[in-house]
Amino acid sequence: MYVVYRLREWVGIPPSYMREGRSLDEAALDILRASLEGTRDPEHGIFLAVTEARVLGDGILLPADPNIYYPVEYEVLAYKPLLLEVARGRVKEAREFGLFVDLGPLDGFVHRSQIMDDKVEYQPAARSFTGVETGRSVGVGDVVRVRIVQISGANRASKQLRIGLTMRQPYLGREDWIREEAGSNA
Repeated sequence: MYVVYRLREWVGIPPSYMREGRSLDEAALDILRASLEGTRDPEHGIFLAVTEARVLGDGILLPADPNIYYPVEYEVLAYKPLLLEVARGRVKEAREFGLFVDLGPLDGFVHRSQIMDDKVEYQPAARSFTGVETGRSVGVGDVVRVRIVQISGANRASKQLRIGLTMRQPYLGREDWIREEAGSNA
């Protein structure tokens, strides 16, 4: 889920920013963008963009540090995957063990047992999986609807966030499968 957070923290602004004649708000925004965008926080998710920053008061000096620290309130756009959330993505890679799905800010993985309610066979030449009984196939480039069923590595020590996905529930899978299912239930 995409979320906009309004956060506050102390931001150290180097004196060189003051010599450039920039406003404190611009300097804080540049520093926050450089330090936060593309990083992951276990509480807030993946920081995608810092959209605004506002210095709230006077700065303070710390011993042996040339920066001036200002209290700053800023707005950040983040992506925080939620357990059981339904997401839309594009199949990025198909391997014998499953599918990698591009969810936007990160990739998720659908194990072959979670692709459909049918036994599947991997088709290496087509980079896809085909259902034995249904004949349905899904492969690289297909747009799919998935449900997030596992999130691991969601702490600062872990470098990578792993997202486990399923397509074995009603109204999940390739978009044409969903339209067929919706039409048969109407």
